[in-house]
Amino acid sequence: RNILIAGCSDGTIKHWHVTSQKCMHTITEEGNQVYALDYTADASHFATGGRDSTVRVYDEATKTCALSLGSSFDRHAVGHSSRIFSVKFDPGNPACLLSAGWDNTVQIWDTREGRSVRSIWGAHVCGDSLDLNGTTVLTGSWRPTEQLQLWDLGSGEMIEQVPWGGAHSGREPCQLYGAQFSKGGARDWIAAGGSGSNEVKIFSRAKKSAVGMLTMPKGVYGLDFANNGKTVAIAVGDSTVRVVAMPVAATGEAVTGS
Repeated sequence: RNILIAGCSDGTIKHWHVTSQKCMHTITEEGNQVYALDYTADASHFATGGRDSTVRVYDEATKTCALSLGSSFDRHAVGHSSRIFSVKFDPGNPACLLSAGWDNTVQIWDTREGRSVRSIWGAHVCGDSLDLNGTTVLTGSWRPTEQLQLWDLGSGEMIEQVPWGGAHSGREPCQLYGAQFSKGGARDWIAAGGSGSNEVKIFSRAKKSAVGMLTMPKGVYGLDFANNGKTVAIAVGDSTVRVVAMPVAATGEAVTGS
């Protein structure tokens, strides 16, 4: 569709036409700051999250709010009690929506019922560091230890910690703002990065260890895999987006950047 959607700290959600670079539509969430966005797999709906602790689901065609999933400040609902920094639809089930943020919870919403059906406790999410692959949930937390974790969607129980490494190197720890599964196929890789040591690492899920690492000049605030799985885009605090190739262990090619 050649459309880019952006959430802004002034509470606006803007649809941009990429080729013409024109803003096609603006939605305003009064009094809110929008920190997170995600589309359903068929792009028929998108969700937002932000400062007001509420997840909203919009109809893409009409640009209207179809569902508002309230915060836990509403005593009759289970939800978030602080800012939301990541939302993620289940690619295989558009009625399943995950959200996470400062309150150390991942909320699992059923949009058909309009409520949270399960909570995962323990992840301190401060950026786009929530992802889902089948029944495995990935979280990256902004903290010096136990940053990268895998959880079971059905039970909410932790499956395993993915060790960051470097704890005895004398370097400042890396506190995560971004964590994502690779795209397509078995999704065998995890990319994660953050501030502190300003590192980006690629992990093999099979080996449960890092297979590649880069140090950035400033903190890493977002990242994502290309659909073909060969490159990773990294948003860095020096106002630059870098595109790097996957490590030799994943593609047979060396790590490079641009």
